[in-house]
Amino acid sequence: MGLFDSIKNAFSSEMPGYWGILAAPSELEHVIQASNDWPQLIYKHSHRCATCFFSKKQVEEGADTIIEKADLYFLDVIGSRPVSNAVAEKLNVRHESPQIILLNKEEVTWHESHGAIKTEVILTALHGNG
Repeated sequence: MGLFDSIKNAFSSEMPGYWGILAAPSELEHVIQASNDWPQLIYKHSHRCATCFFSKKQVEEGADTIIEKADLYFLDVIGSRPVSNAVAEKLNVRHESPQIILLNKEEVTWHESHGAIKTEVILTALHGNG
C-alpha cells in the first residue's frame, strides 16, 4: 500500500466489524457490566480532529490481537455526546479525544489519549490485565 492509500484509509469513515458502537448511555452500562467477564476497551473519537484519525489507525492496526484480549468499542464524541459525557462521569476519567479507556471488573485500569495511543502501548496494557 502506498503513502496516499495509507492516508486515505486513515480518514475513512468505514467501520470494520470488530468495532462495537456506543451510541446510547444504556449501552455504556452494558459495557461496564461486561467488564466483569472480559476486559472492555472504549476508543473515543472526533471526526473533527486529525489526531483522532491517526490514533484510530493505531487501534485498528492491532485490532486482530486486541480482540483476542478485549472487546473493542467506538464512541463518536460529537455524534454521541450524551454517551461521551456519561463515560467521563461514570468512569471518572476526564474527557479527551482521542482517548482509549480499558475497563476490567467495572474499574478503569488504564487510559491514554492523543499521541500515546499506539498499538504496542495498548497491547502492553492488555497484557497487564490478562
